[in-house]
Formats: sequence, structure tokens, C-alpha cells
Amino acid sequence: MFASGSCGQSISSTSRLPQPLIAEVIAIQDGDTIELKLLYTGKGAGQRTGKPLRIRFLHINCPERGKPYYKVAKQYVSDRCFRQKVEIRHENKFDRYGRLLGEVVLSNGEVLNKTLVQKGLAVHFKKYSSDKNYDRLEQKAQSQKIGIWSLEPVNLGK
Repeated sequence: MFASGSCGQSISSTSRLPQPLIAEVIAIQDGDTIELKLLYTGKGAGQRTGKPLRIRFLHINCPERGKPYYKVAKQYVSDRCFRQKVEIRHENKFDRYGRLLGEVVLSNGEVLNKTLVQKGLAVHFKKYSSDKNYDRLEQKAQSQKIGIWSLEPVNLGK
């Protein structure tokens, strides 16, 4: 279990985000984006300044709305972390939408990003990641034809 962290507080523009960041998940946007109970107005927040901090799962890409396995991936993420405290491992980098890029670690130590790839609910997002561990996880899921890999063809922005 995590020690009490920054759950519910506001982090100002003069503050750096804690590393790791620990906060409660208050919303699931889709399979690879969650929202934390933490307000952030610092550098990188962009249009999300002063709003709850959104986390874009680093290294992976889940199916978009309307695509096969979209609902499965979103529900899986919700079942694992909604209303739970999570740890976000990050390098203080944001995407163009003001979402912090990071790995989501559950209280049991599980890295949710990796689990999604293992279960065939996400692909390794090679356009933005060269991480060999994610590549291996994807290859294994693909060879086992699980999740999205049971379908042909798979195109999620590799």
C-alpha cells in the first residue's frame, strides 16, 4: 500500500510534480488515459491548467472509441484502478493535450501499462517508445493471438 501522497491537493506552477506521484484515480477516460484527484497548474499542463491531472499511459496505445476492444480495455483499467490510489512513474513530460506521460503502478506493484500489453488490450506504441520490455510483451501477446491480436489486421498507431 502507498504512503499518503498528494491526493486531493493542488500543485502550483512553481512546484515540480513529486516523483513518483501518488494520487487517487477519479476518472477513466479510455484504456490509456486516467484522471487523478490532483490539480496542476505547472509547466506542461496547457489547456488543462487548474483541472484534475490526466495521465496518458506511457509506451502503449489502446483501441480508440468505436474500435474492437475499446470497451474491454477501458473497463479493465476501471476495474483495476478507479477510486484507488496509484503511483505514477514519470519524467515530468506532458503531451500536447496537457496529459502527464507515465507508467501507472497499482498498490500491489503491478505496472498497469505492461499488463494491458500482456493481455492484448494495448499495443506497444513504437512511434513514441523504443522500450524493449514492451516490445517483448507485445510479441508474446501477438504470438498467443490474445485480445486485439485475435483480430486481423491490428492498426492502433504503431
